[in-house]
Amino acid sequence: MSRMGFCTFYDGGYGEPLSFVAPKSNYTKEKFIAECEDMSDGYYTLGDVKEAYCRWYPSAPEGIDIDGGCYSFCKPGKGAFPVWYCDIKSKITV
Repeated sequence: MSRMGFCTFYDGGYGEPLSFVAPKSNYTKEKFIAECEDMSDGYYTLGDVKEAYCRWYPSAPEGIDIDGGCYSFCKPGKGAFPVWYCDIKSKITV
């Protein structure tokens, strides 16, 4: 079971927001969609809800600019847990 809650994944760790993600053990698909809609607050367009796997990495994988550990997508296996995710895109243009 994961300790991860509902969160936002960012490009490279601190870049543009890419996806809303939450563990399937804590969210039904419907509850996840409702949370995505609430969190988007009109600022993001939401993609389709998909399923994937995540795990905790004590050291961030290559390409993620974070000191210390982080959650990231992975293949099923040791330490992996199923998640819902929804890609997001900002509605704000500069």
